[in-house]
Amino acid sequence: MPVKNSRLRLAEKHLKFIEQKFHLYKIGARSFIESEEFETVLRAIESGRRSPYYENFTQGATIVPRPIWFVEPVVHPRMGIDPSAPQLKTSARAIEKAKEKYKDVRVEGRVERRFLYLVATGSELVPFGHLELPLCVLPVEPAGNRFRILRSADAESRGFLHLKEWLQRAESIWSEKRGEKATKMDLYAWLDYAGKLTKQNPKSKLKVLYNTSGTYLVSCISENRPKQVSINGTTVQASGVVADAKTYFYDTDNEEEALYLCGFLNAPTIDKLIKPMQSRGLFGERDIHKKVLELPIPKFNPKNEAHRNLVELARRCRAKIATKLPELSHGYTGIGKIRQLVKEELEPEVAQIDRLVKRVLLERGMSTKNLADYV
Repeated sequence: MPVKNSRLRLAEKHLKFIEQKFHLYKIGARSFIESEEFETVLRAIESGRRSPYYENFTQGATIVPRPIWFVEPVVHPRMGIDPSAPQLKTSARAIEKAKEKYKDVRVEGRVERRFLYLVATGSELVPFGHLELPLCVLPVEPAGNRFRILRSADAESRGFLHLKEWLQRAESIWSEKRGEKATKMDLYAWLDYAGKLTKQNPKSKLKVLYNTSGTYLVSCISENRPKQVSINGTTVQASGVVADAKTYFYDTDNEEEALYLCGFLNAPTIDKLIKPMQSRGLFGERDIHKKVLELPIPKFNPKNEAHRNLVELARRCRAKIATKLPELSHGYTGIGKIRQLVKEELEPEVAQIDRLVKRVLLERGMSTKNLADYV
């Protein structure tokens, strides 16, 4: 408005009016008001035509209490650091993010490097990429296509004495802080609640990730392999990547399928379609969980031209962000601002992705006039 508290006649000259109809919709126990073109999406959901990927994506592990597991290296002023079993301590970020009850928890000691992992907590995710992932001590070892938990007694019997000492301190803290509740569920059962840690595949090459909640849906791919990571000027090796409960993940070895999904999940149309289903918080829509997979996102088909084009555009976006992200994130600590800068950088490519996603949805049978106008 040109002036504060403008009169209607003046305001009308600066406003755009669109005639629109709204309807009350229901999905299970949820109800919401949305424009009538959402009806075709609702029909697809109600007819059970949700994405075949619904069963593939799983919520990550509950890696808490954070001060026990999230760490940073400690460098000796003369001896430096032992790369095979680095000295570690509770990270500053873990202390900052900890619940009040665990704010005073500090753990320090050496741990064999094979038990160090990078963890995607959701706060690092941007479209088609991610910031540096935090480092964790995790008492797990590969067992085929899943992990196996090692308790302190297991670590001792296997000769992992540094891990044993770390876990014994962790067990003591857990018992002290949880009191009687510690007898109902021990530290390891909590860490692997509902099998969300051990069911992750240590052999998979790629993890497709998206955020559990947030105003906007964000997706990226993380390579699951041993990585040299630099933290506070010190380099340590992590064994791979694990998803935290603030993310949903899909383990795969198929790079094209991963790129296809990443492109689909970053399309503005998909984000718009889930908005009516999301609960709202003080700052807008919040919970995402598997709502996005209620949409009829089809299985990747390498013979489908639109699918192949999505792959190539997602590949371009991923490569672009890999080189640009350090620059875009420089000087900013808030993930919201960094995501905004990334979206601006990728605007031309994402516009093409969005057109392809609309085309794929229409091929899926969501082809009424209303949906065509909507998307």
